Amino acid sequence: MTESWTWLSYFAAIALLIVVMGAAAVVLFLIAIGKIDLSELLTEPDSTKASLSRFQFLLFTFVIAGLFLLLSIESGAFVNVPNSVLALLGISAGSYTVSKGIQLNGPGPKAAANARTAADAAAVATAAANAAAAHAAVAKASADAVRSS
Repeated sequence: MTESWTWLSYFAAIALLIVVMGAAAVVLFLIAIGKIDLSELLTEPDSTKASLSRFQFLLFTFVIAGLFLLLSIESGAFVNVPNSVLALLGISAGSYTVSKGIQLNGPGPKAAANARTAADAAAVATAAANAAAAHAAVAKASADAVRSS
């Protein structure tokens, strides 16, 4: 890699870091002033009980993102995320979606509308898992291209 590309990559990394940190600061500010309410982050709607599927999804997402960030910082380059990790994240998202579907399909006049909502949520979760797998494949191809040059 030439020196100009090295400087360009440093500049891009710093710019990306500034954007991400700025977004994080805005979110933390909105949480601090009460515009974003986290009091029901892990509880079921209309209940004070914690939701295991919500907790699992939140925990898996933060653990995988944290490990990816840590390993990327240690190696100095983006690391490949194994497909099995993406599959586990998809399963976690799927369990949350199924939990919502079961919860929304209880008896009542809104059961049909809730079933459509659950089906839409399942389609979105499937699309997100497929997009994550496609992104991982593109990232791996890019990393392999950089390594071979």
